[in-house]
Amino acid sequence: MRIGLRIPGACSKEPLADFARWCKEDGFDAIDLGRADEAAVRTVRDAGLEVGTFDLGGTGKLLSPDAAVRAEGVEQVRQAIHQIAHAGGDKAFCVFVPQDGGQSRRNSFENWKQAFPDVAAHAEQHGVRIAMEGWPGGGPHYGALGVTPETWRAMFAAVPSPAFGLNYDPSHLARIGIDPLRALDEFADRVVHVHGKDTAFDAEAQYLYGNLGPTFARPVGFGEGWWRYTIPGEGVTPWPKVAARLRQAGFDGVVSIELEDFRYNGTVEGEKKGLSRARRHLSQSL
Repeated sequence: MRIGLRIPGACSKEPLADFARWCKEDGFDAIDLGRADEAAVRTVRDAGLEVGTFDLGGTGKLLSPDAAVRAEGVEQVRQAIHQIAHAGGDKAFCVFVPQDGGQSRRNSFENWKQAFPDVAAHAEQHGVRIAMEGWPGGGPHYGALGVTPETWRAMFAAVPSPAFGLNYDPSHLARIGIDPLRALDEFADRVVHVHGKDTAFDAEAQYLYGNLGPTFARPVGFGEGWWRYTIPGEGVTPWPKVAARLRQAGFDGVVSIELEDFRYNGTVEGEKKGLSRARRHLSQSL
């Protein structure tokens, strides 16, 4: 396994060549990119790094109850897959968040399973694997599809394509009360990509707010008061056990650090410090 990263906000303002050079010097192996931009790919590879994933846009349209919108989404995603393959990529990162935040997950699933088979077949033809991220979506509805083992089972049964798998991020599972290790035991063979991120809980805040979040206080960034995202090694995820299960399943891909930690985000210096610290911790497990 190799260690990569998603480019955080402040660092994204730096010239990519400069940032990629820093990544290589700090010991990273890969960078995840947004669009399949051939110039960006060359810049990353010229620095001696690989591209982990490209972001796949348009996926929200696949959940629409409107057949015309779904068809538009299918075409948009197909084009993105083609661009990724043309740029030499083989992994696409995505989330499934409905355009209507109040749409039920059941309805999203029924719409998705009409649209996604065409997308998966196109990905297979182009040698691209789609890594579905389990971000729960925004409150109050938390309407994203593909967040829990319940929905993973249904989605993989509906579309069993080998081009369709998971972006395993234990921070999202821990945040909503799902055991990340048990989820990995069941779905390790579906893991396409991994995000290195963790979740920490605040016992005092849980006493004050429960899991409803504060009424008066303002939560710190990347959290809801009683929980927050943090770098690997400073949350609840047992990374040595995660790594062991991934190895046992034959995973030999990239673990990309997704820096969402209020203590580091916001400045180039802070973000690089957080990325380095996270990499050092993960390197002890991977």
